[in-house]
Amino acid sequence: MKTVSNILDIIKSITSLRETGRLEINAFGTHGTLLFHEGKLVDARLGSLSGFPAVNAAVALQDVEIDFDHVEPASHASTITPNERVILSRFFGIEAADMEQPKETSEPEIDWNPTPEPVVPLVEAGPVPSAFFSSRLAVAVCLALLVGVVVGAVALRSKVKTLRQSAAVASAVEQQQVPVEQAAEEVPSENDVMPSERATKQVADAPSPTTTRSDSDVQDLTGEWRVINTVEKTAYTSFDNLQVGFHLTINQNGKEFIAKGEKFSENGQTLPVARRTPIQVKGSIDGDKVTATFIEDGRTRRTNGRFVWKLRHSGDGLSGTFVSSAANSSGRSAVTKEH
Repeated sequence: MKTVSNILDIIKSITSLRETGRLEINAFGTHGTLLFHEGKLVDARLGSLSGFPAVNAAVALQDVEIDFDHVEPASHASTITPNERVILSRFFGIEAADMEQPKETSEPEIDWNPTPEPVVPLVEAGPVPSAFFSSRLAVAVCLALLVGVVVGAVALRSKVKTLRQSAAVASAVEQQQVPVEQAAEEVPSENDVMPSERATKQVADAPSPTTTRSDSDVQDLTGEWRVINTVEKTAYTSFDNLQVGFHLTINQNGKEFIAKGEKFSENGQTLPVARRTPIQVKGSIDGDKVTATFIEDGRTRRTNGRFVWKLRHSGDGLSGTFVSSAANSSGRSAVTKEH
C-alpha cells in the first residue's frame, strides 16, 4: 500500500498502459475497489457506492492509500451503465468497458395481463404525504420512459428482420427465374474467344503480385543488446533525467521475439549485483517499427510498460520511446547491439 494525493492520475496511468488488475482504495476506513481489463474500467465500488458515483467520490479524496494487483477480473461484464461511460469519458477521461451482451439474442415474449387488477381510488386509500407522492410520480415517469424505449427498440428490430427476410426471398426468386439453358448460352466457351481476347483474359485472371514482406526480409534482432532509458516525465521529481540501463538477450522467431535481462546501471554507474532486477520483454517487428511490452520485477513491487522503437538504417541499433508504471515515468529509449 502507498499513499497518493491524486488518485485520478493513478487511474489514467492504468488506462494509458492498458493494465489489467484490481486497484484497492482505503481512505479513512472506507474501502473501495476499481477493476480494470486491458485499461478499461470494468467495475467501481467505494463503500456503499458503485459505478460513476463511486469514481466521482474516489477522485475527490485526498491522501488515499492504494494498492494495484495484476489479476484478471472474475468477469468482464461491466457494471458501468452506458450513460455513466459517457460521463466518465467526458469529465475524467476514463474509458469504461462495454457491458457484455447475452449470447442468446432471441426476443422474449411479453406476457400481457388481459385482466389487470382494479385500481383503488385515491380517496379510498387515505391521505398521502406530498413527499411520497412526488417520489412515486418520478418513479412512474422513469418507468414510462423506459417502457417506451424498450417497445420502440423491439418494434424497430422486428421491422429490420422482416425487411432482411423479404430481401433474401426476393433474391432467391430472382435467381430461380433465370433458365439453365439461357445461363449456359451466356457463358462463352474457350474456343469462342478470340486469341487476343484470350491473352487479355489470362492476364486479367493472373493473380496480382503481393507486397507482403516475408519473414526472411525481417531484421534479425537475435543477440545481446544494451538499452538506455532517459526519464523525461515522471510523477517524482527525484527521477527527472534519470538514465536507467538494461542488458537484454533477444531470441527472435519470424516477426516475434522475446527477451530476458536485468537492470545494470543508473546514470552510467554500474549497479551491484544485489540491486540488479530482472526484466522480461515480448514484442514484434513490422517493417522498421518495433513494439514491445516489458515486466520488471523490482525489489518491492512489479512494474510494467511499453517500448516503441524504430530500426536504424545501419541495422545495429534502435531508438524510440518508453512508458513505465514505475513512478509514472516516460521518455527516450536507445538500444545498441553489444559485440
